[in-house]
Amino acid sequence: MTETLRTRAIRAALDTADNIAIAAAAAAAGLTTYRALAARPTETRFTLAAAAAGLAACLADQATTQLRRPLRHRLGVPAYSYALAAAAPAPAPSREQLAAEVAADAAHRAATGAHGLDRSGGSLTEADNWLGSEDGTATCELPGGAHLLCVPAPADQYGHSTRTYLLVRDGERIRVSSISELVALLDAPATDSVQPTDNDDQADDPWAALGRDLAIAELCPGEPFDGDDQADEDDVDQEADAHSAGLL
Repeated sequence: MTETLRTRAIRAALDTADNIAIAAAAAAAGLTTYRALAARPTETRFTLAAAAAGLAACLADQATTQLRRPLRHRLGVPAYSYALAAAAPAPAPSREQLAAEVAADAAHRAATGAHGLDRSGGSLTEADNWLGSEDGTATCELPGGAHLLCVPAPADQYGHSTRTYLLVRDGERIRVSSISELVALLDAPATDSVQPTDNDDQADDPWAALGRDLAIAELCPGEPFDGDDQADEDDVDQEADAHSAGLL
C-alpha cells in the first residue's frame, strides 16, 4: 500500500530526531571523557573518548527506540519503512526437471565413487566426464569405442549404496576394481565369442551318441551317409542272406 505524504513526513522527522539524539549523546560522552582525562596521554584520551562515545550512542539508540514506539503508534506511523513481501510459492518440479536432476546426481555419484578406482583423483573422478541416466547408472567414454559403466546397488536401511564399475566393450562386460586393471583390459585384445558348431550340438545330444554306439542310423539324423558306406552295407546284407540260404 502506498504511503501518504503525511506519514512520510512524520517518519522523516522522527528518524531525524532520533539521529540527532544519538549523535548528541555520543558527542557529549566523548567530549566529557576527553576533558576528564586531561592528565593522561593524548592517545589514551582519544581511545577512551571514542569508547565512551560508542557506548553512549548504543544507549541513546535503545532509549529513543523505546520512546518512539508509543509515539509512532499514536501518530499511526509504522515502526519500519518497509514491509516484508510474502514469498511466492515455488513451482512444483516437472517430470523432465526431476529426470535431469537424477541424471546429474548419477554422474556426480559415479565420479565420487570412482575415487575407489583412482586414488589420484584423475579423469574418472570428474563429473563432467560422466553421463548420467534416469535409472541411476552413468557411463564414461573410453578409447577404442569402450566405455565404463557405473551401476548402483540398492541402498541399505541407512541410505548407503555401493557402485559397481563395468568395462563394456564389444557387448562384453567385465568388472573392474582399479584403474590399473582397467588399463590392462583396454590394452588386451577383445575376446571373440565362439559360436557352437553343429557337431558340438550333436555331441551334446544323448540320442545321437546312443545311435552312434549302436549303429542305428535313425537316431543319427545329423550324420550324412555317402554312397560308399551305403554300398558296403548292401554287400554285408547280401552276404548275410546267402549265408542264411546255405544253412537252410
